[in-house]
Amino acid sequence: MHIQELSLDHNVPQIGVFLDQHNMNNDLHIPDYESIPFSLAAYEGEQYIGGVTGAMAWGLLYIRYLAVDPAYRGQGVGAKLLQAIEDQARQQGATISELTTMSWQAPHFYMKYGYVIFGEIKDIPIKGQSKIYLQKKL
Repeated sequence: MHIQELSLDHNVPQIGVFLDQHNMNNDLHIPDYESIPFSLAAYEGEQYIGGVTGAMAWGLLYIRYLAVDPAYRGQGVGAKLLQAIEDQARQQGATISELTTMSWQAPHFYMKYGYVIFGEIKDIPIKGQSKIYLQKKL
């Protein structure tokens, strides 16, 4: 045996075959993985002032990015974007939402809207800071 680099285009499909076989051998009847993307933007007139992206699979919404123009922070733009992506995912069958944020970014913003911390990696990317994992039942 030896280990070598392989492009993602070639490696991921092969890994998928092994994972599918493993799931079938365990008689788990896991539904096919179908990712539904979401991408929403907030505008003030014609000006882009914020956006949120994510994807849903197996009833789980994963929020990838949410950001608001600094001039519009504190005016409810982020809350409206968060609510909008949750609503769209809920309409597609999502029952839970998950995201990550850094300790210096927005953990308190998300907790204000019902998210709870379920994990934390300390001292990432520097000592004294953390990567925080949050979730919310939709």
